[in-house]
Amino acid sequence: MDLRLRRSLLHPVLALLGIPLGADALAAQDSTRADSASRLRQVRVTESRSVGVVGGASAIVIRPEQLRSSPAPLLDQALRETPFVLVRQNSRGEMEVSVRGSDSRQAAVLLDGVPITLGWDHRTDPSLIPITGSQRLVIIRGLGSLLTGPNTLGGTIEVTHDARADAPGTGRAWAGVGLDEFGSYVLTFGGGRNVAVGGGAFSFRGGVARRDRDGVALPDGAVDPTSAGGLRTNTDLQETDGFASLRWSAANGGGIGLNVAAFDAERGVPPEEHLTTPRLWRYPYHTRGIGTLSASTGAFTTALGTGSFEVGVGLNSGRLKIETFNNRDYQTVTGEEFGNEKTWTGRALLSHSLVGGSTLRASFTNADVRYTETLSPAAGVDYRQKLWSAGGEIETPLGSRTSVVGGVVFDKSTTPETGGRTPAQQPFDNVGWRAGITHDVSGAVRLHANASERSRFPALRELYSGALNRFRPNPDLKPERLLGLEGGVTVNRSLGGIPEATFQVTGFRHRLEDAVIRITLSNPTRFMRVNRDRIESTGAEFLAGFVFGDDRERSVLLNGDLTLQSIKVFDQTANDLQRHAENNPETRGTVELGLPLPAKIRAYGTARYTGTQYCLNADTSREMELGGQTRSDVGIERTFALASQGLFRAVRALVAFDNLSNATVYDQCGLPQPGRTLRVMFTLR
Repeated sequence: MDLRLRRSLLHPVLALLGIPLGADALAAQDSTRADSASRLRQVRVTESRSVGVVGGASAIVIRPEQLRSSPAPLLDQALRETPFVLVRQNSRGEMEVSVRGSDSRQAAVLLDGVPITLGWDHRTDPSLIPITGSQRLVIIRGLGSLLTGPNTLGGTIEVTHDARADAPGTGRAWAGVGLDEFGSYVLTFGGGRNVAVGGGAFSFRGGVARRDRDGVALPDGAVDPTSAGGLRTNTDLQETDGFASLRWSAANGGGIGLNVAAFDAERGVPPEEHLTTPRLWRYPYHTRGIGTLSASTGAFTTALGTGSFEVGVGLNSGRLKIETFNNRDYQTVTGEEFGNEKTWTGRALLSHSLVGGSTLRASFTNADVRYTETLSPAAGVDYRQKLWSAGGEIETPLGSRTSVVGGVVFDKSTTPETGGRTPAQQPFDNVGWRAGITHDVSGAVRLHANASERSRFPALRELYSGALNRFRPNPDLKPERLLGLEGGVTVNRSLGGIPEATFQVTGFRHRLEDAVIRITLSNPTRFMRVNRDRIESTGAEFLAGFVFGDDRERSVLLNGDLTLQSIKVFDQTANDLQRHAENNPETRGTVELGLPLPAKIRAYGTARYTGTQYCLNADTSREMELGGQTRSDVGIERTFALASQGLFRAVRALVAFDNLSNATVYDQCGLPQPGRTLRVMFTLR
């Protein structure tokens, strides 16, 4: 896109904010939801996020419509703006999520109650998870509940589209557009309405989003011999997603609901620039549809007290195609992989009061994963994994300020279909447990602690996939087992002349036994996954937020977060020889400042520091060190009020420079984050 066209696209929003454009400028959820979210205690830090505690585990609540990264952010964009969550791109072009030094398969992602990390790979690429129209994200960094299904060890990320967001008889709508200097764009629109009928209400919401980019900016210091127009090689994306949510709610809190979300994407995979022969891949298509049907009885009484029963079923279905190429012009296809996945999930949840104000919660979750892998020109082969989980928790108040929770869970996994490979993995089952306590010292100070132990069963892909002949399958993998401990304090009060101040400090320790890692084999060169390591993570998370001024529109906001952790990897086959954790910096932090300007404009600046990290170079089999870097984002925004009622009530305009200093911050070796980009955003709500 030439300079004149870029200016013509950026000019309207800049003019709306009163900024000249010069040449320098261009250099409540459905019943299948995780029960823990409904018991979240939270306090506000900024307009876009809150901190909280769930059953003794620390949490962050994000309101996506107030994020600055996009008018319709994908999940990875939202998580990059979230404290304590590490998001990085891997060599397959996927984004991975890590919390407290964990592997990306140890955190569960739930979309409207469906655990979409149960499947072929037991993880889902957050850069392809649409959160268009979602009301909130709840990120629980510890194990806040045993009732979210199997393979949940190191936390949960819950995305919610709540059809009951507005009062009966009301409706809302939204629309948005985002553009950047390289011609990328995002478009989104949608809305919803609640209608009172008899003693209940019928509600619906829906929306769509379209994303298109030719690539992402190449930062200073990054090597890319085939970059063009300042863009990294093979980083294009074309993606469309949408959702619809319907629900009938009765007066007693019961009801029935249907949620549907889907996306269709085509994208490139950037090559790892530190390797002689990196992956040269593209996804000509990657589609997914997710649907849930749920029902709830609402409150009912029994001889023992009051209870409720909820049941839901979900389908997570996807198809993808991977093409591999012989050189960096991406013209000659040398191999193809097709994947077809269907995962059915069923969940039942019972909640009932007990004597003394206690509450019993019990759940049963069953998942049936089916996957057909086709490595052209060979015929497709079928894989199947069945997982189920049954657990219960009791929450008990100890006086008016303290509550404790404890529970156990039984998990099981079998693989009845293995693509014709023998031997099949043996069935596994394990018992997990959890205990948590929350104590309110006062209305402003809260203490919490949480301990848990649970297993993760290997995914079908880890056990049997050859990944276009790059891996040797290993059906002998055993489950990983994680012991997690945490404790912390949250303070929310006025301090001197500061009307609002929030602090949260959490210490944690994780011990992962039989960790699944990747090793390199020779003759021929292949990778293979094995159980070999023990990983111990010890650290602390610090978060602070300050509001200076009684008028929030004219106030100064100062927020910061810091993660300090020590991650020790022990090779259990070599007398506990220690080495660095791959792609997991031990120090990360963010500082954000928001300032009021004339004409009701607000300015913000954000600095994100990523500390030293390490990776294993597949060419040399040696460890590489990546030095720490700081990325700085700046911008200005203004919100115009339209009306107190109606479908649209405000207009928001934003201009931002992402990565202003054009720093080269690596997600992992050879894969830098985007360079400096001028971007505008315009939303109507």
